[in-house]
Amino acid sequence: MSLVVEHEQGPDARDGLPAHSWATHVGPGLVSTATDNDPSGVMTYSLAGAQFGYDMLWMCALSYPSMVAFQLVAARIAAQTGKGLTLNMREHYSRLLFYVAVMRFLVANVFNIAADVIAMGVGAQLLWRGSVPLFAAIFGVLSIALQWFVPYARYARILKWLAACLFAYVGVTLISESSWPTLALRAVAPRITWSVDYFTMLLAVLGTTISPYLLFAQAEQQIEEQPPQAVGADGARSNRQLKKNRLETLVRTILSNSTGLFIMAAAALTLHARGHGLDNAYDAASVLRPLAGGYAPHVLGLALIGTALLALPPLAGSAANAAVSARDRRAGRQRNRPVAWALVVVMALGISLGVALTLARVEPVRALYWSAVLNGSTATPVMVMLVLLSMKRSAVGDLSAHWTLRALCWLATVFAGAALAAEFACRWFT
Repeated sequence: MSLVVEHEQGPDARDGLPAHSWATHVGPGLVSTATDNDPSGVMTYSLAGAQFGYDMLWMCALSYPSMVAFQLVAARIAAQTGKGLTLNMREHYSRLLFYVAVMRFLVANVFNIAADVIAMGVGAQLLWRGSVPLFAAIFGVLSIALQWFVPYARYARILKWLAACLFAYVGVTLISESSWPTLALRAVAPRITWSVDYFTMLLAVLGTTISPYLLFAQAEQQIEEQPPQAVGADGARSNRQLKKNRLETLVRTILSNSTGLFIMAAAALTLHARGHGLDNAYDAASVLRPLAGGYAPHVLGLALIGTALLALPPLAGSAANAAVSARDRRAGRQRNRPVAWALVVVMALGISLGVALTLARVEPVRALYWSAVLNGSTATPVMVMLVLLSMKRSAVGDLSAHWTLRALCWLATVFAGAALAAEFACRWFT
């Protein structure tokens, strides 16, 4: 999937803005398993495995149908209307509800960007030693420069090999003395512990599995890939594009969820089995030691840097598009300039917050974890708005007849709301 356009001549190019900047013209998109499993996801899955063993494997397996359903709904809304989720929500909901949802989404994305910037600093320290705040600032600025000057697909072709380090978790699971029947059973049979720690972790896993930015990104990707004349039409060309998107979503999501499952299983087989907690990056690296030996910190460092650089453009791009769409109804090239500047502002806020947290000596693993918790808490209202939007014929056309998609979306929404309510109840009433 191409997420960039090359240099083009047009009004924005004459204004001095990089018309090939992927965030201004194309919008965010989902590019790989690594993008869906950014450093926040890697640390959250590792923490879940270290603390609860196999008890949360079921989240990766059972969330798959609903995760696919939400992405397909988001894509169909974009195909039917030719607009992203933010513009559609703006048209169909009250102003107060809409702005509250957008604000929560922006806050979650900025904090997620900050966490990924911290992760790049930690990854660089694992590789070369040195100052985490300095490395975080350098890699944050590098990410802005790449997004602004280099077509995303061009540097993603290189960075994806760094993200391949994630498959080391699969190797750890395969060579460890694991009970495969037990692992398979726990992947489909939920085991729930009624405690604050359990439900907070559940929200974190939910936030990194069905993250809000993923849904906004899916809609923008559909607009990017669909021919302009097919938008809002039910012709054969539009249907072919939707079928292609459906296949890509099915494959990409199973790869993403499987990677999360293996990260969790590897942490369970190493840290949890030894009764060892996960308190810092070196503890996280020890999960890979059965496979990588003394090079485990280097493998984790490369994975953190690679996945962060791949995930930051969709995170910042989806936030920039949401921010601009919340106050501007313009589409196409007319949106390029404000989205480009919004991208820089969002990235600058995230980098500043990330560097500030490292200077305040906030433990990076905790920052990444709480970023996922914030995403999980933010996901519920976004999911509610999206599933209600999927029932409006003016927004989704004939999709309202597809009860299976709506049922899967409602199931995930009710579950996310129940997890949020259970965490609140355990925290305040026990």
